[in-house]
Amino acid sequence: MVAPDSAQKEAPLLSGSQTVKSIRDTGYKGTDYALAELIDNSFQWGDANTVLLVIVQRKVQGKQRAAKRVDEIWVIDDGGGMTDEALNLALSFGGSGRYDDRSGIGRFGMGLPQASVSQCKRTDVWTWRRSQPENASHTYLDLQEVEDSAKKVALTVPWPTAPSSPDYVALPDWALDVFKEHAVPDTSMGQPVYSGTAIRWTNLDKLRWVRAETMFTHTEYLLGRVYRNFLTSDTRPRSIKVAVMEGDTLGGPDGFQDVRPNDPLYLHPVPATTLEYWEAAAEVDGDRYIRVTDEQPFVEHYGSRDFVIQRPDGKGTSAVHARLSLAKPQARPGRNPGKDTHQGRHARDNSGISVMRADRELVLEKTLAQEATDRWWGVEIAFDPSLDEIFGVTNNKQDAPYLTQALRLAREHHLTKDEAIDEGLFDEQHPIAELYDMAYQLVVLVNQMKLEGKNEKQAATRARGAQPAVTSVASNVKKTRAAVSPTPGEADYSKNKPDPGKAAETIEQKLEEQDVPAEIRGAIIANYQRGVTVQVIDRPVKQAPAFFWPDEALNLEFLCINNAHPAYESLIGPLRVSNEAIEEMSEDEAKRLLVQSADAMTWLLLAWARFENEHRTSPLLGKIQEIREGWGRRLAEYVEDQAFKAASLFDGEDETQDGESSA
Repeated sequence: MVAPDSAQKEAPLLSGSQTVKSIRDTGYKGTDYALAELIDNSFQWGDANTVLLVIVQRKVQGKQRAAKRVDEIWVIDDGGGMTDEALNLALSFGGSGRYDDRSGIGRFGMGLPQASVSQCKRTDVWTWRRSQPENASHTYLDLQEVEDSAKKVALTVPWPTAPSSPDYVALPDWALDVFKEHAVPDTSMGQPVYSGTAIRWTNLDKLRWVRAETMFTHTEYLLGRVYRNFLTSDTRPRSIKVAVMEGDTLGGPDGFQDVRPNDPLYLHPVPATTLEYWEAAAEVDGDRYIRVTDEQPFVEHYGSRDFVIQRPDGKGTSAVHARLSLAKPQARPGRNPGKDTHQGRHARDNSGISVMRADRELVLEKTLAQEATDRWWGVEIAFDPSLDEIFGVTNNKQDAPYLTQALRLAREHHLTKDEAIDEGLFDEQHPIAELYDMAYQLVVLVNQMKLEGKNEKQAATRARGAQPAVTSVASNVKKTRAAVSPTPGEADYSKNKPDPGKAAETIEQKLEEQDVPAEIRGAIIANYQRGVTVQVIDRPVKQAPAFFWPDEALNLEFLCINNAHPAYESLIGPLRVSNEAIEEMSEDEAKRLLVQSADAMTWLLLAWARFENEHRTSPLLGKIQEIREGWGRRLAEYVEDQAFKAASLFDGEDETQDGESSA
């Protein structure tokens, strides 16, 4: 490097107070997320068992009237405390000696100062090790002092002071009392001693909520979700306790409430979580719902998956574990459960993919949660910090942008990884390339759950007999015909015998070429993988004159019914009625439905008859009649096969054979 001459002056790398002002706006989503950063320090670096969060509220005079406002926020833990050197570094940006430690939830060295200045102008920190909290060392970060001194001296964090210093700021008595009430002392040396840290935020100018009760509600909701694995650990459960303090009065140590876990997959017992209760469908004074307080979770587990990802440090691979859940029908009572029920409103704020890093939620990713009904499925993916660069983890631990991009590309383009690279959506060296296969499969899985849980009727299909968007109509006729007169797809399948994964990929590609929506494709593939090889699909194609059309992909046959055709609502719509709706019909309504069904069948035959009559003098007549007779023979085979299966079922035999299901 060439040294500057006397006329040159190099600019400082950091511009003092302006840098701190910029950091204030670098982005915590809210006060709750900033508090989570402090709790990370308590659990990882402090190894705390208990964290106390105290929200101090005082009456403040506004322009028009006096009102209660949050005036201070305290975070107190019973962790290991810090040395004076560590305390001094803790308030400097990037000064942590733990930078790039991959052993836990922290790593970046920015948490305490960055989170603090995002909410307030003054941060005080006390810490003590194997001593009494009265002997704590103290230091602080005051943004007003930073601004006043920036032009005069280099910016530094004040060296910690001890109680003997004339400048020492002592912990208030109430803080000493609540700490000793909740901390477990070390009595190994005879006299009880303690370790811990206390952080106070004052001059609060960037809070998301200014009323203590509102802050408590929203903070519990987020902290309960972020730290749910810590709060429910079987080996070492941790606790976060919150108290609202009015002025200088704390309602005694018993004024603390435990933060309850908030499980976005709803697999924990309901009364022990922030959900508290779920509502069952029951009429009370009209159309309201009663509270049900039993411990039955309102979702059923939908399975789990492991995805293997290459580590960026070249040290092999690391597994990303995914869990999935889907709401049970009884969790969604009423016509509009998302709007009208307690669990619907709760689940709305928990919708998306919960991304867990080192047992702590990083972000609730919303890319696949686009509709109101997306609150009824849940996905959790968990990875360890060795994959931080692959996920693009931000230094405030609020986002995983590379995962977001991979999910968005998979959702919008429906391409395999190789196809996406060929299209130039990303480079094979980009971290997205490592995440894309997982993202693609997550999109498929979520689409399957969306299809099943689109509304209460679809979620309860098996229990209530409602028609789904994809119907399986398996029959022994297919097996017989495949051996006697195979279709081109069946012949191709028999000749090449592709493995199940390759066959499913080929079928999905064919369905995509036919513009079958992703959620329908997901359901078809799921059915195919269960052995169903005849499926009926409702497809709206307004410009098509055909009421239906057949197609195939390998050994999968599918019949598309055009539900945008003018005849659909008259012919098929009335027949797609759930058992529940039928039970509610009067006798006259049921009779009308039967008559309409018989008329619908007649209209279908009349349409064919008219078509054939129009070709009475055409040379095509013979071929048309031949097609009609061939179709009649196939119809007879299917009807006879269904009659045989019904008789077998009446005799006690199983309805399904060889992995195929009958509609």
